[in-house]
Amino acid sequence: MSTQPVTQLRPTTTSEVSLSSAIEGFLASVDLADSTVAVYQATLTALVGDLEPDVALVDLEKKAVEQHLRERYGSAAPATFNRNLATIASLLAWCEENELVVRSAARGIRRRKNKMSIEAERQSRPIPIADLEALWGNHRQHSLRDRTFWAMAYDTAARADELLGLNIENIDQPNREATIIGKGGNAERLYWSSTTARLLPRLTNGRLSGPLFIGDRKPRSHLTPAVSDLCPTTGRARLSYRRAEEIWKQASDGSTLHQLRHSRLTHLAEAGEDITMIKAKSRHRSLRSLERYVAPSPGAIRDLTNRHDPNRRG
Repeated sequence: MSTQPVTQLRPTTTSEVSLSSAIEGFLASVDLADSTVAVYQATLTALVGDLEPDVALVDLEKKAVEQHLRERYGSAAPATFNRNLATIASLLAWCEENELVVRSAARGIRRRKNKMSIEAERQSRPIPIADLEALWGNHRQHSLRDRTFWAMAYDTAARADELLGLNIENIDQPNREATIIGKGGNAERLYWSSTTARLLPRLTNGRLSGPLFIGDRKPRSHLTPAVSDLCPTTGRARLSYRRAEEIWKQASDGSTLHQLRHSRLTHLAEAGEDITMIKAKSRHRSLRSLERYVAPSPGAIRDLTNRHDPNRRG
């Protein structure tokens, strides 16, 4: 991929800058994972493919972008449409910031609303804390590993894959905190309460390094996990996301692992915690991305309705 600076993209007049050249400069400037850059590149290559190959950036009009999105992604899911729109909008915003265009041709193009099925709506609900406590407190039916994982996922409001990637040497048990690699590859800090703190020492049980959450048995001979994914004490491999979610869904009657994080953030909001503190806990980059997690739960709305029932007793 080219790394030529933006200044080299600017000829005497901006009318000479092609869309293809702008895309090249934009992709060289973004600080993102290679996999994300590849997704961006696919979207922007499709944009160029649906327009004239050497179209000048300043000649790119909003109606052309809308037509491209409609024809290429019109029958796709709203999330797919919105993802591609966001990529194109990022490119054109970058062009505007670098004075390659006066105004982004993506301005005013509306995102599509996601339609939620009944099952998706059910899976988006926060889980009542009493139900969660019953799950991680049930030592007869559920393993120590699984109960610790569920309690920690709720306690920390971390993403499930972040916890599954956690190593024992990165845990500070006395201070109830750990360092994980978060979204975007940055080292970030998690905190938990006495609920998790009571379970962790029994789970580690003298292990000093390697994956915190490991499988039930050693990997088969024809499977060779990376050394970093093997427990040096037991020889077992790191617990996979697929297996962790399979166990959780069975235990929770179909809930997703993401609902543990969602539930924690919703419960904090319902308890009156400041949204900026909840954002710090969740490690979201913006308050807008946090909004759907801190909306009142169905239970809270039900309680509100009952409190204002004119025939309410007591």
